[in-house]
Amino acid sequence: MAQHGIASRRGGLSYRGTAAAIGDSTTLMNFRTLLRLANLLTLLRLLLVPPLMLCFRANLMLPALLIFGFAAATDHFDGRVARKQGVTGFGKFMDPLADKLLVAAALICLTRFEGGLVPAWMVVTIIGRELIVTGLRVVFVTVDGEVVSANRWGKYKTLSQLIVISISLALLAFWGDSESVVQARGPIYFMMYLPLVLTVVSGLEFLVRNRKSLYKLMQTTDGNDSGVDK
Repeated sequence: MAQHGIASRRGGLSYRGTAAAIGDSTTLMNFRTLLRLANLLTLLRLLLVPPLMLCFRANLMLPALLIFGFAAATDHFDGRVARKQGVTGFGKFMDPLADKLLVAAALICLTRFEGGLVPAWMVVTIIGRELIVTGLRVVFVTVDGEVVSANRWGKYKTLSQLIVISISLALLAFWGDSESVVQARGPIYFMMYLPLVLTVVSGLEFLVRNRKSLYKLMQTTDGNDSGVDK
């Protein structure tokens, strides 16, 4: 019995040591995953948001154009790199989030620039859609343990936003003194309808595509509420 107890204790020590080793290996693997080039480009895009807003505040439109253009280029390249190296859960979640923050920052600045080149209701609609979709993605990860990646409609939406904002910044950088550019119902206003429509359409498509998860989430919420009432 004593020998068996010693063996059990040794076995327990061995098991705990193996578990610790596995845990360290998992942590290292996650850290290495984070340091993949595609994920680093995503993090770089996030870090470029504050300088972009500072350039707007200082009315430095050419640097703002260069920063936004470079950030938009990283979105293209990190996608290509991810397809070669393999898409990670971090990339699936953080890549669209970085795009949303970059676009939201630029739109808010355009709303406040020269009295408002883009109306507030457009910006509220676009950012509101992004908050709803991002919030649901977080909930789906928590409930189902799966990351809902962006599909083609989400990519069309993001591409249209990046292109229209880049053109808007180019107009302000090179023709910012022209009254035809800097006005409430100018070319920037009319161009913004394209990403606005795609933003709404892609948001509705997201809800329809994930309706089963939404239904399950509502059932879970109703069950919890019933339990509390009891």
